Amino acid sequence: MTSGWSCPHDLNGICQHVQGAVCDPGMRGCVLHGKVVFASEEKNLARKPVVAAKPPHGREPNPPRRRLPF
Repeated sequence: MTSGWSCPHDLNGICQHVQGAVCDPGMRGCVLHGKVVFASEEKNLARKPVVAAKPPHGREPNPPRRRLPF
């Protein structure tokens, strides 16, 4: 059995729930933190969010707007 999952707060690798952090499911501040058990033991340890790198050209492009499901 194969299954796939994708975080609804992940937008191009940047977490929209923990502002400005690289998306890493289970990190502190994540909606999954403390609620799930991952198969990989290193994912089960408490992790601090990592700040996402700024684009090299100095100006951030406008991120696409998320559409609401209703």
